[in-house]
Amino acid sequence: MQTIHCHFCGGVVKGRATIQYRPPRSSAQVALPQLGTCTCTPPIVYEDSPLDAPPADDEHVERVERVERVKRVKRVEHVEHVERRKHDAPVHPSAPSDPWKGAV
Repeated sequence: MQTIHCHFCGGVVKGRATIQYRPPRSSAQVALPQLGTCTCTPPIVYEDSPLDAPPADDEHVERVERVERVKRVKRVEHVEHVERRKHDAPVHPSAPSDPWKGAV
């Protein structure tokens, strides 16, 4: 059996029938789960109720078949040397004459 934690206090919910399910939302502040028992009346959980109709994600999905074969790439054993391009720009930009210029 899965342990359900109250999203208001973080405690373990003992009576699942007492849970008040609220719609999931990104602005909900959820308490960290803890080992103690929930003392909220009613315990609050921000998710869809398991008693509601199943979500649209459970709809039938058509089977996908591979259309073309994937070409295997041979393994690279060892790389002797890697060339790197040299940049024309200086490593460090020159210091501005006024350090406060452009400050917000």
